[in-house]
Amino acid sequence: MPVAPVLAATAQGAVWLSEDGEFELLNTKSLESRLVETPCPYVCHAKATARRLGIKPFPAYDVLELYAFVRPAVFCLPTAMGVAQALQLPLPASHEDEVMLLPRAAAALLQELADHVPPPESRNDDGRAAIAWAMAQGGWVWGKSVLAALGKAYSKSGLPTPSSISAGLKIWGKLEEWEDGAPDTPPENRPVEAVEARARLAQLLGTDSEDRTEQVNYAAAAARAFMPREHAGEPHVVVAEAGTGIGKTLGYIAPASVWAEKNRGTVWISTFTRNLQRQLDWELDRLFPFPDEKNTRVVVRKGRENYLCLLNFEEAVNRIPTAQSGGAVPLGLMARWAIASRDGDMIGGDFPAWLSDLVGRRETIDLTDTRGECTYSACAHYKKCFIEHSQRRARRADIVVANHALVMIHAA
Repeated sequence: MPVAPVLAATAQGAVWLSEDGEFELLNTKSLESRLVETPCPYVCHAKATARRLGIKPFPAYDVLELYAFVRPAVFCLPTAMGVAQALQLPLPASHEDEVMLLPRAAAALLQELADHVPPPESRNDDGRAAIAWAMAQGGWVWGKSVLAALGKAYSKSGLPTPSSISAGLKIWGKLEEWEDGAPDTPPENRPVEAVEARARLAQLLGTDSEDRTEQVNYAAAAARAFMPREHAGEPHVVVAEAGTGIGKTLGYIAPASVWAEKNRGTVWISTFTRNLQRQLDWELDRLFPFPDEKNTRVVVRKGRENYLCLLNFEEAVNRIPTAQSGGAVPLGLMARWAIASRDGDMIGGDFPAWLSDLVGRRETIDLTDTRGECTYSACAHYKKCFIEHSQRRARRADIVVANHALVMIHAA
């Protein structure tokens, strides 16, 4: 691991920890001079730190960048406190604690790389060494340390290297292909009784939850929407209202999940905001606590512009040789995330929002499907497309969470 000073921003300036273990409180002018003399300190979120201090961006051993490589698609607040929480390290109580934490966090992340060798059949066996090598060739400050850690993990002093930088980032070959199956049989039409909705709500809440009579009554009332139709084209409609804090989300998830289970069908939940989609997704962890099962039975559907487009990603990778390898670092982090992602959703999914600020929008958010010119089956990545995969998963899911427009289009 590199030996370097550590920097943290404060309201009065910056705390600087030298390689010799001495603390200093520096103002902006003194800090700029120090960065010229001793560049590349440890820091958490270098761009945000530079903005807060009112100085130009500077090269740094950004622990947040290392976290994005080691733990792609895993939530973390973009602060020293957030990194400490994610790594289960002692939380810093002062700025001095914060600067002492950052090298320790970096060491923990590198050790995690060295200790973890994914099995060949795992999706996490994702070409980490090839991606790290490409990023190192592109000037990544963590490259040498990461490759050394990976060398220990695979018990190799010299890891195999790709033929070129772009070759190390061509990860679409490691993504799963979707397959079209036979048409599903129509769902059954069995009712959801109020007692079943109450029982499912109790299961979702657990034994330690407080009693909420209004929430129980809400779930029982919502169950009426799932009664069998008496006439074709005339579904039952329930308009239910409850106050803030009653627990409406679980109130309608309870009967909806019972109906999907009893009838082997899919319930679509229509939402207005992405925040509500995220809330529903979190609440459904109660029903499906195991990620693999939840990934099969719950799908969050969004418009195409929310998902990473593999064709856009390939074009960005192919531009690297003509861009003097400047994009290798952000695209390497994107490659790590794409393989680990649940569904390729970059707007509100498991994509860390701070990553686009960390490395730039061009090689992150701008790679979503915004061109409006999708060639569908003519695209080389069609069988691995996140959007197409999401659509097919939704056909066999128990619960599909989507926005109003998509639900209406699907219904039509």
